Amino acid sequence: MTAETVNQVQVMRAYGVSRIVMANQLLGKSHLKTIAAELNRDPGFDFHCFVDSVAQLRNITAHLGGTRLSHPIKLLMEVGALGGRTGLRTLDEGRALAAAIAAADPALFRFAGVATFEGAIPGLDKGTAPVGALADFVLEVVRSLPQELYSGLGEFILSGGGSSYFDIVAERFRTLNLGIPVRVLLRSGCYVTHDSGAYNAAHAAAKADPHRHLDVDLWPALEAWAYVQSVPEPGLAFLSMGKRDVPYDSGLPVPIKRYRPGVGFVEVGASTVFATNDQHAYVRLGPDADWQVGDLVGCGISHPCTAFDKWRFIPIVTDDYDVVDGVLTFF
Repeated sequence: MTAETVNQVQVMRAYGVSRIVMANQLLGKSHLKTIAAELNRDPGFDFHCFVDSVAQLRNITAHLGGTRLSHPIKLLMEVGALGGRTGLRTLDEGRALAAAIAAADPALFRFAGVATFEGAIPGLDKGTAPVGALADFVLEVVRSLPQELYSGLGEFILSGGGSSYFDIVAERFRTLNLGIPVRVLLRSGCYVTHDSGAYNAAHAAAKADPHRHLDVDLWPALEAWAYVQSVPEPGLAFLSMGKRDVPYDSGLPVPIKRYRPGVGFVEVGASTVFATNDQHAYVRLGPDADWQVGDLVGCGISHPCTAFDKWRFIPIVTDDYDVVDGVLTFF
């Protein structure tokens, strides 16, 4: 499983997850102490983390100090794009980091592969070319590594991380031949519930692109329900939810269903959420949207991750909206 933070690693370990990739830089004394203790407690714990610089490798080496590990931390060299997020930027940086990993204490660290995140690089608003370029650069970095760095591995991990372009990454990465098994690890997360906004649009664009070969269908499975609490003027309504309840960082909720108590489901009508406060959603209504105070409106969301972090418990319902189970979140 993929974690982003050490506290998420701790939650996964509490639930018995034995193989974890922390898709982030591991840093700091307390975090290293936590990971070291978990490795020493369980010889079956297989832990990987990202490293993107010699400076970071020095930091974690220093904080481990004289610590003995029952088995080493596995390192995934992270590759990034100029102007993008974390990850080394040049072949020379890759070679320098490879040399530092090779020279590190093998009782503490073991090289395990290369990773990237293609979802936060410049130019994506103009098309998918930057994704292919980054994937090609990742492969160039891999091929520039000294063979002795990975020749003894049982498998070489090659990982990409986004939820919008995973098909492009997978197609490029599967061409890699190193003479040892290569595991292409996709760290997409938003597919779990999908959404009705940004990722739904990205998925539709991927399906429509003749140059992409995406044969997976995804459907939104996360809804936020709220009351129509006020219709103070024609064409304007307010829902009883806001920034504390629903995502707003990558698009606003999309009204998709309406239920009137005592009547049943009715047409939602033309309606657009155009702003949110802490506990209010502003909705612009079209002439066919006869919303009334007390109606319940179900909205699709945009960006599942920033919905998960707002709810510790998410009910699972049937098509008739009977609550039959629930999911606990740990963000």
